[in-house]
Amino acid sequence: MNSEPQLKLRNEDIVLISNQMLEDRYLTSKQYITQEIVKSNRVLYVEANYSFGKLFLGLVKGSWPVHPFGSLRRVSENLWVLTPLPRLPLRNHLRVCGWLNQSLLRWKIRSATKKLEFHESILWTFLHQTAELIGTLGEKVSLYHCVDDWPALLPMAGMGRPARIIKDENELLDKVDIIFRVSQKLLADRQLEHKTVVDIPNGVDTNLFRIPSPTETRIFEDLNELPEPIIGFSGSVGNWVDVSLFRKVAEKFSHCSVVLIGLNEKNPRLTEILNTPNIHFLGMKKREDVPHYLAKFDVCLMPFDKGQIGEGLLPLKMFEYLALGRPIVTISSKTMETFEDVLYCADDHQSFLNQVGKALNEGIDQDKIEARVQRAQEYSWQRRVELYGERINRTIAQGEIHAE
Repeated sequence: MNSEPQLKLRNEDIVLISNQMLEDRYLTSKQYITQEIVKSNRVLYVEANYSFGKLFLGLVKGSWPVHPFGSLRRVSENLWVLTPLPRLPLRNHLRVCGWLNQSLLRWKIRSATKKLEFHESILWTFLHQTAELIGTLGEKVSLYHCVDDWPALLPMAGMGRPARIIKDENELLDKVDIIFRVSQKLLADRQLEHKTVVDIPNGVDTNLFRIPSPTETRIFEDLNELPEPIIGFSGSVGNWVDVSLFRKVAEKFSHCSVVLIGLNEKNPRLTEILNTPNIHFLGMKKREDVPHYLAKFDVCLMPFDKGQIGEGLLPLKMFEYLALGRPIVTISSKTMETFEDVLYCADDHQSFLNQVGKALNEGIDQDKIEARVQRAQEYSWQRRVELYGERINRTIAQGEIHAE
């Protein structure tokens, strides 16, 4: 009899605690993972709890649907969505506020899992502040999925104190059975010697992000009228993005259009460059339209700041660029070393500009295009979830549960 753990998660009850709404403006790993695991498991997707400010705006202005007392709804045969109560302010500043938020969240999840008759579930949390939930929800295994450097990222948005965030995250790290992280740089300064840490990079929706056939090509007025070549960026323009590089690229390659699509994360530096004649910020796009915009980019950019956050980034956009076969110019980092064969890497601003020039001169190199697409295929979400499942099943089979 084969004693090896099965590769896939099957017939499990999974409680996935996200920091995003299921139908958010843009999808990230939480929604993609949910789309895969729900195919053969029952899943309770716990949405991010919105602030009282958003609750007020939702009730008064109808900016978005809100649920003042939370809600539990069924989305499909195997998927339920729990919207928690609005979160209390200062949760990442004061311990008591974080404890109260976790207590309220635990109460709502307990009520939902009892109603749905979830038993011996897998507790899969993306929230750094959920240590109080571990071991209290009847789970048979718990895991923390670290996708960002929260002590650096959240304070940038005025959403907490680094010291408080680190303490909360350390408490969670001590309690969970498995730690998934998308980059070795994440949590590198923590004491993890006796923990099960598994490095699994992000993935890509290879069904959506693929080179469109001639019959699938779409024409967008805001893009079609711009001068070519097009040097593009897709994603959130947060403080981890070196916005000054957009301006330098635009000035160096003044015959090109520099196009940005995505979300402006209240980055004040973005407004400083939008008066540059050949920089065009086109805003958020429908998810199904994004691959068609990327297909029009002659060169794709990843101009990350070389600070703490930039060093740990392995963004979804890289895999999406690769799946379209586009040339990619990025600021180099330890995390990017694995992909140097399919990237144009640069150590500083001048070399970044030089690499953009090389990428523009690449032309239609079919071998390079196929190499990028092939690399992206290795990182499909289906394959990512198989890796997660293999590690979870092995932990359960070997009894490595709640090791203190």
